[in-house]
Amino acid sequence: MEILKDVIKSLYDAKVEDIKIYDTAKITPFYDLVVNATANNSRQLSATVQKLRKLSEEKGYYLKGIEGLSGGYWALIDMREVLVNIFLTEEREKYNLDKLWKDLPQINPETYL
Repeated sequence: MEILKDVIKSLYDAKVEDIKIYDTAKITPFYDLVVNATANNSRQLSATVQKLRKLSEEKGYYLKGIEGLSGGYWALIDMREVLVNIFLTEEREKYNLDKLWKDLPQINPETYL
């Protein structure tokens, strides 16, 4: 999936950490994959979101919406097939979405580099 490859490359380029990819295709009709990643600070989080917005514009990927950026703790980027969550460490631990999706098939992000 080209969009996933581009998203993962953008996240690695932005130097976010702990990237996890979950295959959600069998549990929701709204998106096929969820990507969770951790930013070190609000500025990195915002820059990463802008990188994904620019990627969508350049590649013509559908960008349904971006939520939470104004709070600076957690941003959700809805790219239709791929839903990207970028958290600060405290927020990722607080909401623990990785635990919620722990039983879903995971994809190694390094296979897309």
